[in-house]
Amino acid sequence: MRFSHLLSSTLLVSMAAGSAIAQSGGAFDRSRNVSVTERPKPEYQTSGIDLGGFILSPQLVTALRYDDNIFALRTNQQDDFILRANPSAIIQSKWSRHSLSFNANVDHNEYLDLGSESYTNYGFGADATIDAGRGMGFGFGGEFQGLNEPRSSSSSPINTIKPIEYELATFYGNVTHEVNRIRLKASAGLRDYNYKDGQIIGGGISEQDDRDRQVWDFNTRGEYAVSPDTSVFLEASYNDRSYDLQPPVVALDRDSDGYQFLVGTNFDLTNLIRGEVSFGYLHQSFQSPFLPNINGFAVRSNVEWFPTQLTTVSFGISRSVDDSGLQGASGFLSSKAYVKIDHELLRNFIVSAEGTYGYDKYKGINRNDERFGGTLSGTVLLRRGIGLTAYFLHADQNSRGTASGSDYVDNRVGVSIKFQR
Repeated sequence: MRFSHLLSSTLLVSMAAGSAIAQSGGAFDRSRNVSVTERPKPEYQTSGIDLGGFILSPQLVTALRYDDNIFALRTNQQDDFILRANPSAIIQSKWSRHSLSFNANVDHNEYLDLGSESYTNYGFGADATIDAGRGMGFGFGGEFQGLNEPRSSSSSPINTIKPIEYELATFYGNVTHEVNRIRLKASAGLRDYNYKDGQIIGGGISEQDDRDRQVWDFNTRGEYAVSPDTSVFLEASYNDRSYDLQPPVVALDRDSDGYQFLVGTNFDLTNLIRGEVSFGYLHQSFQSPFLPNINGFAVRSNVEWFPTQLTTVSFGISRSVDDSGLQGASGFLSSKAYVKIDHELLRNFIVSAEGTYGYDKYKGINRNDERFGGTLSGTVLLRRGIGLTAYFLHADQNSRGTASGSDYVDNRVGVSIKFQR
């Protein structure tokens, strides 16, 4: 694959360049400010189970929620109550230099009336970091997940008995070299999607094999610390997307590759603000002449503002090229933005409000989707290792064009309780 040669060459260049620079003294540390949700609360936190060189941290989330539009439809909405059980565990090493961790989780959602909508997601994985000294570090890991596609997804068929199931295997590796005011990073990742066919209401099969694909992601970044609290960077990324099924089995070759260039700044200024802001250009080229390319302005920004020690305001915006399961569409340019406020009313009580916006512009078909969302939530820590959360979520989608999807409004309200050891 054309990606492999580019990956190996650039990793060697990045490591060689890094070894020629003198050791850093922490010019990229961004821990001056602590957000409301990050602030340690030792009196409510648990220490896990000591296994010698490792710590086991088990967790169980149980929840009940109400959803007034299960299938995300404009008409004939159906509602239901859903019970959720989500056990998980992390095993983390206690080593002073390197680190190794394992994780596993199961997330079961049981619909009380619409039993065919019940689903179970699961996942397990491992991550490791190696401190090679002299400012050099390596990281690698992987995860395997069994997932169910949300009914609100534009690629999800609306006529299947159950949500579409798929498997996602993810692998990654990265290297970082930091010397004085310079930090170099290179990373590579693989995502392997495997969709399962769905059963159509009334009989028949909804074929999903044409969505199976492998996605290679590669990223390099060079960063310079202008001061102890501000840095500037250049970042380049490349992706290669290969679909399993090719013509004549399917009508179109959906393979593509793309790149993105960003220039930006990373900062943690005084006690008021920290984050990262970057702008640039992105482009995705498709193998089939019948699928138009996608390109445009790129942005990736996430900023936190701390008006007081008890309040954190977060906001961000991003643009990316996403694959589409819709016939005739090469993909879509996805633009997203959010604003979130977290406020600590009491030492053990945090309230949050979040607003989201999304706009998906499809290429190859006449369709544009616009989404608005809002969430209100409150979390109270009842005692060490036990927390209670209540929330309300509102989602509104407007789809336009001759190939438009469904307009819908969806409201959810729920309560969950989390147990940690």
